[in-house]
Amino acid sequence: MINYNELLKAELQGLYGDQLSKVNQILEWYKIYDGDQEWRTNAGLDYIPTKKITNLIKKLINTRARFMFGKEPFFDVRPVQMDDKGSTTHQDLAQEKEDLLHQILKDNKFHSKLLKAKKDCSIGGKVAIKLWGHKDVGLKIIFSPAMEFFPQFNLDDVDQLEKVVFLYALNNESDPEKQRIKKQVWEMQGNKCILNESTHDGRGNIVSIEYQDYDTGLDFIPVIIITNGGLTGEIEGVSDVAQLWQNQDAYNKLTSDDIDALKFQMFGQDVVTDASEDSLKNIKVAPGAMIDLQTDITQSNEGRQAKMERLESGFSYKDKFEDTVNRIKNDMYDTLDVPNVSLEQLKGLMQSGKSMKALYWGLMAACDEDWIEWGDALQQMVDYIFKMVDIYNLYGARTIAKYETTLEIERVYPIAEDEIEQKRIDMEEVLAEVRSRKSYMNKWGEYEDIDSELEQIQLEKQMLQDSYTKSLLDDLE
Repeated sequence: MINYNELLKAELQGLYGDQLSKVNQILEWYKIYDGDQEWRTNAGLDYIPTKKITNLIKKLINTRARFMFGKEPFFDVRPVQMDDKGSTTHQDLAQEKEDLLHQILKDNKFHSKLLKAKKDCSIGGKVAIKLWGHKDVGLKIIFSPAMEFFPQFNLDDVDQLEKVVFLYALNNESDPEKQRIKKQVWEMQGNKCILNESTHDGRGNIVSIEYQDYDTGLDFIPVIIITNGGLTGEIEGVSDVAQLWQNQDAYNKLTSDDIDALKFQMFGQDVVTDASEDSLKNIKVAPGAMIDLQTDITQSNEGRQAKMERLESGFSYKDKFEDTVNRIKNDMYDTLDVPNVSLEQLKGLMQSGKSMKALYWGLMAACDEDWIEWGDALQQMVDYIFKMVDIYNLYGARTIAKYETTLEIERVYPIAEDEIEQKRIDMEEVLAEVRSRKSYMNKWGEYEDIDSELEQIQLEKQMLQDSYTKSLLDDLE
């Protein structure tokens, strides 16, 4: 285990508490998410109690993340200054800047990272986006889960990040002397962002120093912190696992007890009365077996006859059990605003996009609330990307990064009507010449080479125009 308190005590000032206990709690949430949901059972039983784990927590968190980011957000870069009629100069410059952004996102596998980061944020309560720029390798977008970073904010303004410490375990050694932990500290000193990076052993001792008081050339820390829910002034966020755990634990225990109850109660029991001891010993339970049932002499003298009967279970708790587990399950779905519907219920709704939208209205509203945090963070990320491209002249694109543009991040939920309506709006913008054809194709099409496709469209238009002109001239002759 990394000695977080030792590595952080010299870095974080103020009332930040025991960092080790915070990290341990986050790691416990991750274990629960991954299905480690064991519980203690009574000892001394004559059977091994069933432990059936149905990981609803993972299913709900993944479902909500897929609904929000299953379709990649589209980053639409537009010019601030509108073009004169018949000109596309400013639009072309904005398109060039948008192409650069999309290439950076694609090279960093941004969509895949974004989807995973939403899950991390739900589990640990927060996630960090870190940008790393180098002239030789370009720009890297790195997402870090809650247990890997420790931010320090301005005491008067929790939106102002003053310092952030990243800790990464580089190996899995158990011996503290052989453990290697990367420690990276980004800090604002005046108007400069200073980087210190070093490698430590498991006891916190320095093994090597990679950067010492390195001036990054930036006037901001290239890190954006995203929190999951919370109230004003909170910096830790809220874990969805913590909210769901009590219901998950109760659900697992009830369904496990139900299996044991079914196991013991579904089979009837044979009851033998007034039979002799020898005949009891010779009873064999097998298909078609004959039983020589003899009455005990003592019971026979009293006029009683040996009998063998089967005692069946009444098994009458079924309805109450189903009501309880369904109530627990629905509570978990309601906690994350995920509709609890079966395939049979969905069949009647597939014909209507409006019905589907109504069914998922609560989830859409919850994702819209999450987007208030995520949208601002992604806007800030793009702003930082272009600033770093400019400062470091990454990809030789300093001039492109300086183009004056605006950014709109568009989302589409995985509901048919939502996508159709968005396509219609975008096409109207193309026809009104406030969106380029290339931007539309980039957002909705699956083209290997958009530029070649546009050239082909232009060529076909020219061929049609030439054909029309030739036909008109022939008619005039």
